[in-house]
Amino acid sequence: MQFQYEQINYSADLPVNIFTQTVERFPYHWHEDTEILLVLEGELEIRIDRNSYKLESGDIFLVNGNELHFIHSHTSYGKTQVLAMQMDSRFLKEHGMDIEQKRFYLNSRDEYNAPKVVMDELKYILANMMDLVINKKSLFQLKIKKWLLELAVILLEHFEVKAKVDDKQLDNDQRLLEILKFMNKNCMKAGLSLQDIADEFNLNPQYLSRYFKAKVGVSFKKKLDNMRLNKSLLALQITDETVTEIALKYGFPDSKAYYRVFKEVLGTTPREYRDAYKVEVENNISKDYLSINSNESLANLFKYLKKGGNNQEIQQRESQSVTVDLTKTKRSINHTFTNLLTFGYAPLALRNDFKQQLNQIQKEIGFKYVRFHGIFADQLLVYNIKSDGTYYFNFNNVDVIIDHLLEAKVKPFIEIGFMPKDLATTEHTIFSWEAYVSPPKQMERWKELIETFVRHLINRYGLDEVRTWYFEFWNEPEVPFFWRGTREEFLTLFAETYKSIKSIDSKMKLGGFSSINFANYQSWIDDFNQFASKTEIDLDLDFFAFHVYNLTRKPNVDRQVNKKTSYEGINSVTAFKTIMIGDEQNLTLNIDSVIEKSRGFHKDTKEIWITEWNGNSDSQDLLHDTCYMAAFIAKNAIENFEKVNGMGYWTFTDLFEEFKQKIHLFHGGFGLMTYNGIKKAGYHAFYFLSKLGDELVVKTENMIVTKRGVDYQILIFNYSHPNYLYRTFDYSQLSPTSRYSVFDDEKVQAYQVTLNGIHGNYRMKKQYVNREQGSSYDAWVDIGAPVDIDDETVCFLRGKAEPGMKIEDITANDTYSLITELQPHEIQLIEFKKRY
Repeated sequence: MQFQYEQINYSADLPVNIFTQTVERFPYHWHEDTEILLVLEGELEIRIDRNSYKLESGDIFLVNGNELHFIHSHTSYGKTQVLAMQMDSRFLKEHGMDIEQKRFYLNSRDEYNAPKVVMDELKYILANMMDLVINKKSLFQLKIKKWLLELAVILLEHFEVKAKVDDKQLDNDQRLLEILKFMNKNCMKAGLSLQDIADEFNLNPQYLSRYFKAKVGVSFKKKLDNMRLNKSLLALQITDETVTEIALKYGFPDSKAYYRVFKEVLGTTPREYRDAYKVEVENNISKDYLSINSNESLANLFKYLKKGGNNQEIQQRESQSVTVDLTKTKRSINHTFTNLLTFGYAPLALRNDFKQQLNQIQKEIGFKYVRFHGIFADQLLVYNIKSDGTYYFNFNNVDVIIDHLLEAKVKPFIEIGFMPKDLATTEHTIFSWEAYVSPPKQMERWKELIETFVRHLINRYGLDEVRTWYFEFWNEPEVPFFWRGTREEFLTLFAETYKSIKSIDSKMKLGGFSSINFANYQSWIDDFNQFASKTEIDLDLDFFAFHVYNLTRKPNVDRQVNKKTSYEGINSVTAFKTIMIGDEQNLTLNIDSVIEKSRGFHKDTKEIWITEWNGNSDSQDLLHDTCYMAAFIAKNAIENFEKVNGMGYWTFTDLFEEFKQKIHLFHGGFGLMTYNGIKKAGYHAFYFLSKLGDELVVKTENMIVTKRGVDYQILIFNYSHPNYLYRTFDYSQLSPTSRYSVFDDEKVQAYQVTLNGIHGNYRMKKQYVNREQGSSYDAWVDIGAPVDIDDETVCFLRGKAEPGMKIEDITANDTYSLITELQPHEIQLIEFKKRY
């Protein structure tokens, strides 16, 4: 039988190796330190010497140090997913636990020796360790050590057994083990020879050679080369060192010898191996660290984080003291955060339930404009071809949509696009409702459609009214999913559309291009300006529109690859390999960058609109339903509302037809309201923003204070940012009923706000949204997360969806001290209304 020694290398600051891996078959081997295996998915066989153990998903097994073992997947439908944790015995020895000299028996299949409560505790510890390592949580090295000590205590208390020792066999095996250890420690020395080993262990070289071959199954030279080769593989994957540098560094005499061994053992060359397995590393986290197994298997691990309720580490933050001088207002402010509402698909506005939701949000908040896709969608029957080849336009359904919008006291912000099917050049579409994304077959017919459409609007609604509307040309044309023509074709289509509209009325507002902030703006600016200089008329954008999601390119990802595969608005696996969700400042920095670059589109200062924004571009991100979105919206709206003319949060409702809708009420949709009109926590962020005054007093990191007449308004939020794992689009720590486990720094915030310059009697009204009040999602979880919801349940959730409220009458004589406390993700609106 052949078997091999596996060297375990630990990081300098971590006494454990913990990782997930896909297991198919691993030959007999051993290592010095104790290893614990937790099966996450599938079935596994472990053989210890002649004993065989069968494990299933959720089972735990311990392999003692220096214990010969074999691992084999027994999963018929795929490979087995396993969490492995190896513990550094040297660290434990420093803390009085010499586990090298002890033996343990831990097999969760043996219910007598493995009580369930103890198994649950072990899984809880392992899940926490993995969570700390992946997300690099605060002080994670110290916390890992704490968990390891707790785990070692459990092993010593519950699973230690007396080892049966065959002295002769142990002596023989121990000598071989010591030889292999010495080889592994010194194999990177280029001159290491059989004679060196023989001298070290007082053996005859010829005897050592025969002994080694008999025990290990291969010659000393081949084993030494294998050790060097194994150690070099990581350097090939994560460094930019040359092959020759790596060969010499790991003990080979030259690159030729390295190539020869590589080819013999792996059947490939070092360069081919590097090309195939190159790994980008950021902060010691492998970019493809989790690609070895599915999100489902990690979800099976992280479910063990739940123990006795929510396991979040919520710490009380010391009270922050803020002094505000109410007599010093800085400037007047516009409520640009309520200038633009959005929804996904024009025909939705024909539905009665949509009208009810729109009327509700307009009554309570009151947005000025609303933007949507598909004004020429085939479902609206705008462009029609008869059997004889003639064609006609029909705007009846468009009229109904616009009438409904105007009745709700919101003006249209019309996106001109996409192409009607019978006018499209190609069959390329996007979204479940099949939006055609190509240039027109006949430019003259497209121009006729545009001109007829605009004249129809003016004749029906009046020129003065239509001049107040916005017409946005196309949607993210730099993304291949949204435009299947060339850039030249796109600019030509824009120019012809621009001429058609401006020939009717030059004061109509036409802009674009709804670009998303990953595009190469400078090349678009240069091409646009060059194209515009060749046109017969003064071609310019009346306003600049762009989209911004809290996304960023992963470090070291090739930009050319990203250009080909980056539609951030679709749940695209390829795109998600090149991007990730940014840090808590990323969205604001993106807005600043795009605004600066956009100046190249304009001959003079123009309006700037954000026509889509959100934290994530995934329409099924479970965080969209939570209190997190309330704080996210408040934070980013307050940071950016003064930079633009409007910010269109994507979207106001979960009535959404771009992709197939999930059955669950709280399925992670973009909307501020569920598809049956129940408010989510994020809805209240806009409600609170709409209550702010028209004069700015002060704006801080977590708070804004405004004034209207003699009344004052304070909006405070407690924002926490999601962890690294979630930000790589791995949702394995989320579940339908547990969505707050992806936040590393949840803390209660206490404030003492001293208001100077306030006199007289006031009614102080505080409204608040947190997990106990104002969050319909959390209320849904509390009642059992039912899938089927009857009318009584809807009424109950609507009630729980309303903010909490406290009212107090106060008297102030030049100063007032406000003391308040916010739970994680909580937002509060505190209004001081003068009483006479």
